[in-house]
Amino acid sequence: MKKLRILMLVMIFFFTFCINADAVTLRQLYNELSSLEKSYNASKARANLSQAEMANIKASIASAEAEIKQAQQDIIAAENEIQKSEAEIEKKKEETNQMLLYLQIMNSHGDSLLEYVMDADNYTDFIYRYSVVTQMSDYNTDLMNQLHALINQLNEKKTNLAKRQDELAKKKVDLQAKYLIVQAQAKAADDDGQTVAQQIADKKKNINYYKNMGCTMDQDVTSCSGMAAVDGWTSPLAHYYQSSAYGESRGSVRHWAVDLAVSEGTPVRAVANGKVLQVRSSSCGGLVIQIQHYYRGTDYVSLYMHLLSGTVGYKQDVQGGQIIGYSGGGPQEVSRYGDVCTQGAHLHFAMSVGASAIQSSSRRDSTFDPVRFFPAMKGIGSRL
Repeated sequence: MKKLRILMLVMIFFFTFCINADAVTLRQLYNELSSLEKSYNASKARANLSQAEMANIKASIASAEAEIKQAQQDIIAAENEIQKSEAEIEKKKEETNQMLLYLQIMNSHGDSLLEYVMDADNYTDFIYRYSVVTQMSDYNTDLMNQLHALINQLNEKKTNLAKRQDELAKKKVDLQAKYLIVQAQAKAADDDGQTVAQQIADKKKNINYYKNMGCTMDQDVTSCSGMAAVDGWTSPLAHYYQSSAYGESRGSVRHWAVDLAVSEGTPVRAVANGKVLQVRSSSCGGLVIQIQHYYRGTDYVSLYMHLLSGTVGYKQDVQGGQIIGYSGGGPQEVSRYGDVCTQGAHLHFAMSVGASAIQSSSRRDSTFDPVRFFPAMKGIGSRL
């Protein structure tokens, strides 16, 4: 008997803990809001860092382009200097030849420079003539050597400039590739920030709603919101064709909801008693409605997307089976909302545990397979 009482106490404690574990308070919602705001600030910080890095990369690309342009100009200048030096060499060669020819002509006793030197009248004249010929030859040789050395230097400079130009071109390509990567990172961070910003706005709406209902910080929000308890579950559509299963893979992500194919304009009903948690339009989802339900001590949220129109408003109490809108997903809804996330008329339907709105169909979070409450929805092609 004593063991039985102990067992009953343990069971009572266990069930009490489980029920309380599902309870949501304003304090918890504030903590969730704080976490979202930190995430938002982190996303903005990443975006700002990426923008700063993009600016630095653009400056580096501009610098590389300027260096490439300067290298091209230096190569052209070097080529001009080489041509000028080569022309000077030819000119000096011709001048030397003309001078030697002149000396030969001036020498009436012979036809060669050797005869010109050897025909000196005396030793002093010999030394003079020899000096003239030697100086001309040495001057010509030195000048030729200087010009050839200049050509070699310019050719080496031209080669180095061409090499530098290739290095800079490769650097520019690498910088441009890096810029595209950082640009993509900046966009991803900005997109994350926008998504989190929407989550923050939704969370603030929830908090304000419960505050206006008079909820205290540590009070279960369902106990002060006046929400009617669920006493049954109703299918969101009277007839449908299930075109996707819960958790279905779509490329690199999973779809944590079910798609129910149905003609546009079909009535969509609240699956149970509850209170409208969200009514918003989106370019990825059309008109979106979320309803919070309270069932056996636990909060649930039902999500309806790609709606053509709605008949309920934010904070409104609804009854299970009540028409809350009309299905879209087809050309009418796409034309009205610019919905880019639909491929045909259908209702996107999801459910989750908790009092917070479902943020994305690509995040599982606390969502679950609606088959849990709607067995007839099980499997592709199910009908009611």
